Amino acid sequence: MRVVPALVTLLLGAGLGATAGACPHRDRPADGDDPDEGEGEGEGEGEGEGEGEGEGEGEGEGEGEGGGEGEGEGEGEGEGEGEGEGEGEGEGEGEGEGEPPPPVGEVVVDACLGESGVAERCLLVTDASACTGARCAKLVVVFSGGEMGCDDGAGHARVLAGYAAQGYAAVCINYFETPDGSGAVPYVDEASRLDIAVRAATTGAWGRAYWTGEDLLLEGISHGATAPVILMARTTLDDQPHWRGTRFTAGCFFDGLYDPQATFDLLATGAVGGRPCERPVSYRRGLERYCGAGATEATCDLAAEPRAAEDTITAVPAHAYAVRDFQLFECGSNLRPCLGDIVAGEPIAELCDTLDAGPEHTCAFVALPDDSHLTCHADHYDRCRTWFEDLLAR
Repeated sequence: MRVVPALVTLLLGAGLGATAGACPHRDRPADGDDPDEGEGEGEGEGEGEGEGEGEGEGEGEGEGEGGGEGEGEGEGEGEGEGEGEGEGEGEGEGEGEGEPPPPVGEVVVDACLGESGVAERCLLVTDASACTGARCAKLVVVFSGGEMGCDDGAGHARVLAGYAAQGYAAVCINYFETPDGSGAVPYVDEASRLDIAVRAATTGAWGRAYWTGEDLLLEGISHGATAPVILMARTTLDDQPHWRGTRFTAGCFFDGLYDPQATFDLLATGAVGGRPCERPVSYRRGLERYCGAGATEATCDLAAEPRAAEDTITAVPAHAYAVRDFQLFECGSNLRPCLGDIVAGEPIAELCDTLDAGPEHTCAFVALPDDSHLTCHADHYDRCRTWFEDLLAR
């Protein structure tokens, strides 16, 4: 595999960063609102006549001391304090668990709106067609590339259907609505959006209805192989239960960008005659991610940008990652830059070596040098599944 610096791919969307050394976890971004409410809580107000005074709090249906009754949806408990006897009638309102969402469909995550300073929502595209009779033990969460194509990309549809055919619950996450949104901020600053979307996918109504919570495979291509891995390296968000299966968790990622400068160098000179790449991913995308719209080489020095440094994670030690087992793919290093080779391959191998050096971590590096960045995930996703199932069988 040749060593090439790389920027971002159309699927990629943005650049990641980190510096070498110990685990530089950032403070955890605030959680967004949970898009689903489980068993509801009800509050009731009642009027009655009696002697004495009392206060009570309750959820759902319940009978309190003093002879009053309240009705509501859900289940709950009541507590009361007071003296005397009273008679009265109470009324209450509450929210409870409704019908589960369809096994196959789309779930809009409104809580993403405004996160990372981007006025866009997240979207889950789901396929739990294998899990309607009984919940599936295995869930795959696929992170879209920078094009945010879960809902209209043929490749993502094939991946979800393929996993469903093997007995998985499967969900693809668009963590932005548009490619412009996915290129607006450094990868590390997308962490709160990803966290909200993953929480919705694994613990929201759809996840509760169709997954047992046991085995979780995290998977992605390009941007979707970049931002989640940077989140793991630079934050503690992946320590939370909604990033883990109760039995096993692993990560399988295709052509992630783990050194923004390396990818920029590849794309800045990859076209014919050493000219910069413009399609399908412009070399300027990485500059604008860190230095704003309209940034050029004259106005943006990635080596001097702190966020680009945070998005460089090749030397972040393995103990920073809550997930312990990884498989990382590089794609297209034998192909022409710009069209087939869009992300530098050497940083992927370097990160895998760093992870594999951890005493409790493993990383398998796979080179696909003749497979284009644009198609390698859809063509080879099943290698993630068989690798994951081999780990489960150990």
